Amino acid sequence: MNSLSSVSGAPIALPPDAAAGSTAAQSDYYARALALWPRVDRSRLARVRHDPARVAVLISHRTNLSLGAILELLGVPIVALGSAERDH
Repeated sequence: MNSLSSVSGAPIALPPDAAAGSTAAQSDYYARALALWPRVDRSRLARVRHDPARVAVLISHRTNLSLGAILELLGVPIVALGSAERDH
């Protein structure tokens, strides 16, 4: 049996403040990045957890997705994206 099979089916619990919809929880992309890319380096991700552009750059080393696609998967609002990202 694959050791990841039991983990992948487990629901991911959000911190209590994330359920309330606080701005700190909305800007924390750490949990979402870990859910999508579980083998990413947690210590590096923890250092950039509130900056979606830096999280996307860290993730881009692990995948062939573009930075824009990674930002969309992380749930970054379009207004938070830079104008250079939206133009392309």
